[in-house]
Amino acid sequence: MSIESTHGSRVTSMAAGTLVSRLTGLLRIMVLAWVLGLSPIADAYNLANTMPNMLFDLVLGGIAGATFIPVFVERLTLDGERRAWKSISSVITGALLTLVVASIIVWWTAPWIIQGFTLMHHGVTAQSATLLAHQRAVATTLLRWFVPQIFFYGVIAIATALLNIRNRFGAPAWVPVVNNFVCIGVLIWFHLVDPSPTLASLQGSRDLLWLGAGTTLGVAVQFACLLPSLARSDLWRISFRLDLRDPAVRAVGRLSTWILLVVLTNQISLYVVLAYAFGIGGSGPVSAYTYGWSFMQMPYAVIVVSVLGAITPQLASFATTQDFAGLADRLRFGLRQSLVIIIPCTLVMVILAQPIAGIFLKHVSVVHHHSAGTVIAVLAAGLPGFTVFQLSVRGLQALQRAREIFFLYVFENGLTIVLCVLLGRNSLAGLTASVSIAYSAAAILSVFSLARHHVNIISALWSLHVRRSLRASLAATLVMAIVYAAPSWNEGFGLIIRFTLAMALGALTYVGFVVVSHQAITRRAAKNARLG
Repeated sequence: MSIESTHGSRVTSMAAGTLVSRLTGLLRIMVLAWVLGLSPIADAYNLANTMPNMLFDLVLGGIAGATFIPVFVERLTLDGERRAWKSISSVITGALLTLVVASIIVWWTAPWIIQGFTLMHHGVTAQSATLLAHQRAVATTLLRWFVPQIFFYGVIAIATALLNIRNRFGAPAWVPVVNNFVCIGVLIWFHLVDPSPTLASLQGSRDLLWLGAGTTLGVAVQFACLLPSLARSDLWRISFRLDLRDPAVRAVGRLSTWILLVVLTNQISLYVVLAYAFGIGGSGPVSAYTYGWSFMQMPYAVIVVSVLGAITPQLASFATTQDFAGLADRLRFGLRQSLVIIIPCTLVMVILAQPIAGIFLKHVSVVHHHSAGTVIAVLAAGLPGFTVFQLSVRGLQALQRAREIFFLYVFENGLTIVLCVLLGRNSLAGLTASVSIAYSAAAILSVFSLARHHVNIISALWSLHVRRSLRASLAATLVMAIVYAAPSWNEGFGLIIRFTLAMALGALTYVGFVVVSHQAITRRAAKNARLG
């Protein structure tokens, strides 16, 4: 079987699992919006639920994703199975101990963490000050129940790395489905026992306890579902051992110094965005940003993450053997695959952001302008740049250019913070635009950074497939905009029909344009062959 066909089957398996995971994740967001809405309670929940992800990334997530697979592949290539698994065991043992210590520290400091994220929101009246105090108390309680997620996300990351080096990609893409269904069940239960919660009634209640514990249970079950795949992957050589002088531990330590700084800059930038969002006040700005980010990430997670997961071990192998031509070819291949789908998804979300928010988050209504729709549209505009940036960084990670990656992230996050101060202090749209602009600018810089190492991917940005997808997407977008603007149904079933018609006719236009373009290219090729 060829590399391309093997790659294609892996991407298909991962994309299918990720698609189902993201669709159930979308259902989870819909249920969360239905149960909590865009409210102070929703902001407290979403703020607390974001913390484990942020802190996991800071403690281990960025390091695991950037260093474990390249280092593990390098050890297996250079040392052989027996010696390599001793080294891998030392890395895993150190990671587990770090996760336990970090979880204990975060649980203890939870009140100060929440207070730090809410500093920019000040209660100007006694009533608003009381509301803020209740919101902080609820968020602190939830965060403490969410703290075990840091450990479980860590062991999931470790398990995923181990499965990937064994060329098993499907299970990690599918198991989040279980997590989503557990959380959906918990949210529905919470709504049934407390249909009209308030911050004051939730503070210290048993219902809040079960809401927090149930959300964390979903992550624990997600890890448990990986255990059968781990058992079938010939990983029995792993043992509990810690040798700080082991070459794999030293390699991870050497690379993680820069990666940790990268993650730190990411978290500082995210802190600024969330703190400014919380400071805007009103109807759940933190939740609007969180929901909008989830919608923007869906096509990226389904397509790009699947592509990256499949090519990462190959990139590490090419880098280890210093095959820069092969590395560049794999990256261009992955970039073409990604952009062909990302481009139409971007334009769909930009044009139909308001109905997407209205249908999925606001009880099927676009009578009023939705802040979450604004976030979706503005973030989607930066999705192509975000995609190029992430693929370029993955190439630099394979080359173990941690220092360059750090400076790229310093540029991206620094620009985000500066733009947040200039554009987003009182505007959710300006706050969101800061993120999109920064990623787009960093994408350009990252491409040139790769080229310095004889890994040129610029040609993939304007390849035949990408140009054809862009032209077809522009035609489809025009059709969608016209079809959606024609009716005036703003609620209920009428809005669903309006949205569905726009999507269906846009999709038909896209497919038709691609088919006609392909036929024209085929005819030209046949004509040239006859002339030749």
